[in-house]
Amino acid sequence: MSPARVTFRRTVGMAKSLYATAFAFAGFLAASAALFAFNLDAAEGGRTGLAPLWAVSVSPVLPVLAALFGMDVWSDERKSGRIDLLLSSPVRESDLVLGKFFGVWFLSAAGIAVSLVSSLVFLGWYAPALAGRASLPGFIPAFLALAVQSALWSAVAVAASALSRNAAAAATATIALAVALPRGAWFAASSWGAGGRFGFGEFPLDAHAFDFASGLVSSGTAISYAVFTWAALFAATQAVSAARLGGRSLSAARLAAFFTVALALVFAVLASTLALRLDKILDIPLGGTAETHFSDRTHGVLAEGRGTVDVTAFLERKDPRFRETAHFLRAIKREADAASGMGVTVRYVDPVLDLGEAQRLVRKGVPKGSIVFERNGRVADAMPLGESGCGEREFVSVLERISTPFRRSCVYWTAGHGEALFDDYGPEGASDIARDLALDGYASRRIDLAGSAGIADDCALIVVAGPRTDFSTVELDRLRAYLDGGGSGVGGGRLLALVGSGGASGLSSLLSEWGARPSAAQTPAARTISGTDAIVDDFDPDHPVSRPFAGQQVVLERPVAFSASAAASASGSGADRKRYSELLRAGGQCLAAAVERGEAASDLAVRPTRIVAVGDVGFVMNAKLRAYANANRDFFLNSVKWLSGRDAMTESGTEKDRLVSGMDRAARARFAAVTAAAFPFAVFVLAMALTFRKRRRP
Repeated sequence: MSPARVTFRRTVGMAKSLYATAFAFAGFLAASAALFAFNLDAAEGGRTGLAPLWAVSVSPVLPVLAALFGMDVWSDERKSGRIDLLLSSPVRESDLVLGKFFGVWFLSAAGIAVSLVSSLVFLGWYAPALAGRASLPGFIPAFLALAVQSALWSAVAVAASALSRNAAAAATATIALAVALPRGAWFAASSWGAGGRFGFGEFPLDAHAFDFASGLVSSGTAISYAVFTWAALFAATQAVSAARLGGRSLSAARLAAFFTVALALVFAVLASTLALRLDKILDIPLGGTAETHFSDRTHGVLAEGRGTVDVTAFLERKDPRFRETAHFLRAIKREADAASGMGVTVRYVDPVLDLGEAQRLVRKGVPKGSIVFERNGRVADAMPLGESGCGEREFVSVLERISTPFRRSCVYWTAGHGEALFDDYGPEGASDIARDLALDGYASRRIDLAGSAGIADDCALIVVAGPRTDFSTVELDRLRAYLDGGGSGVGGGRLLALVGSGGASGLSSLLSEWGARPSAAQTPAARTISGTDAIVDDFDPDHPVSRPFAGQQVVLERPVAFSASAAASASGSGADRKRYSELLRAGGQCLAAAVERGEAASDLAVRPTRIVAVGDVGFVMNAKLRAYANANRDFFLNSVKWLSGRDAMTESGTEKDRLVSGMDRAARARFAAVTAAAFPFAVFVLAMALTFRKRRRP
């Protein structure tokens, strides 16, 4: 048996008999699980994949685990004097160092594996909605990325232990070099720098774990980790070799060993710089990642579109949004190539590094931090990036508008009664949803029902977003006239009524006349996130508005209920028939309803009247859309499309690249408690029992 293998088995065996191993193992599981639960909550509704999210949760804790496992592999030998016995044998120092390194690396990899398996198991219990993404094959790149980082930290821990007689000092030095100094410097630079995170980018070690877990393999980064791992092991070997030397006559040899280590570190820095300079990126398409789950709408637009669209990401590469945006664009490119319809080319222009292309885009009025769409050398559109980068719905809306333009329609928002307004950018405004309407080709306008001006012919629908004061008789009469004739004499109008918990503010009678009666009582929330909201996941599978949302959820704040009024129950046929549909249900009550008078098939010359009433106005306010992961945005947009007559677009326009766990507040608390407390404690008790039993053996 080789000396390295013997040393490896001895290192692992000694670790199993130490109580410190149980503390380190359980502490690592608790800390990484707590970070994962926190990051999972923070990423809810975002576009971060589940595997990269787990990787960046484990990565910060990994150096501490390696430091605790490796702190006494050499320091204990030096302190007890056993190192003299080891070095007296005819074994090379490098074999001893490699054996201890592989032992520490093996223990760290075991910790990563247990963290991965436990995370997947508990996610399957508490977040079944993530079952498709929480599959073991999709996490293999994340595990390998952490294993590469673990190799470096294990080598650093072995080197620190070889240089010290005190295990605590070795662990402290490793944690300082691998955690405190780099993260502290990055935090200080990003906090005090003029550009913040946008000026310094993401923390490199976390970014590496994220990229590798997403299938984006960098040759320069991989070589850098390998080179610095070698440098740390070389330093450890030199430190062990120096233990053979004694006396003043050999001080020159020790000094030579010190300079040799310094030269090795310089070589590692130069080799890493060269590797990063000549970096090659390998993009590996991974099944099960968030970015590959495109909606049916995206598939349809890419398959039915014709021509070629040049897509350019115009932002700095150190911008925190660049990583997810670039990964999304690569996935879109692969999807477009597979669809064999619309051609999509992808480029990246850095405003700082690519000055020529940047000047060309700036002259055409393109702002930095946007996605540029060009056809035949001309800028067709530019989409500013949001805080989370590029989204599927916004991106595909622009592609669709470019490839299949349609007559621009207007959405009119009532004003003057305390409603949420499309041009209000505050928490209670509706500017975010108005931006999505603009991407779909709708213009938002205000309408004063009390004024003398009539309703314009380009009105696709009227939105009443949570009025706080009553409508006057004149205003209600004008709404009735619009619904009866649509202002054109060829059919009925379209109304989207968002009824707040404060009451319908005069709309109750109007909605009741059309078949949907608001209830004064609020519905109890069977499931909740904040304690005052209701998670609704019971959708009508037959209605065009709610059909695409099976398996998803809408979050309503203190919603009111609806019931069918006598008008909807009354007999009628053809153009006079009112059909009442319950779109959303929770706790046995209807929270959103649709009414249609006159089916389109009954008389093609008559436009049917359509109304959608939702028992909450806040579900599309800016604050709610930014705070929760839900289908609120898509439910509103599908309602608009159905009301405006664009029925074909209601077939699953929902983004599927969003991370939606489906856990309410209670489930999140249970998940965090079990993964970060109960399970690590059980592992700790088991490890302590096994260690005690092993130490009791003669």
